[in-house]
Amino acid sequence: MSSPDSDFIRLWTAHQRDLERYVLSLAPRPQDASEILQETAASLWAKWAGYDAEQPFLPWAVRFAYFEVLQWRQRQARDRLVFSDSLVDSLHADYLQEAPLMEARRRALDGCLAKLDAPEQSLLFQRYARHGTVKDLASGSGGKVNALYYKLEKLRSALLDCIERRLRHEGWTEA
Repeated sequence: MSSPDSDFIRLWTAHQRDLERYVLSLAPRPQDASEILQETAASLWAKWAGYDAEQPFLPWAVRFAYFEVLQWRQRQARDRLVFSDSLVDSLHADYLQEAPLMEARRRALDGCLAKLDAPEQSLLFQRYARHGTVKDLASGSGGKVNALYYKLEKLRSALLDCIERRLRHEGWTEA
């Protein structure tokens, strides 16, 4: 049997990256998004007792993040880099509309990545998750830069095809 604390931690951990992407779409600087995300976590924790476990966590948490963004904007009102109210509202509405498709794309990408062999997965991880340069990857593996660019392009193309097939199979018409 899980405790309320462990339920919160499990859900927060599972959805933190999604919330971070959402907040980054509304805040102009990563350090601002980090601050907003911390405030969001604190607000969620403070209101955790009122969470209805029958409802999905992410939409509930996004609503808190949205209000934290609005509060942050009020504190930053004199900063030139603060987005206008209409832009924040528009970005929030776009997020709510696009979130299901983006989640389906992430699931499809996970499934497609799992189909790749270990060296291909490692190459993609080193290039994109660690932000390695193709030149550094080629020199580290003793390969040629042009050959590595070609291999990465081939992998990206195969992943895109796989994702589109999975989305069509799930009934998504706009992939």
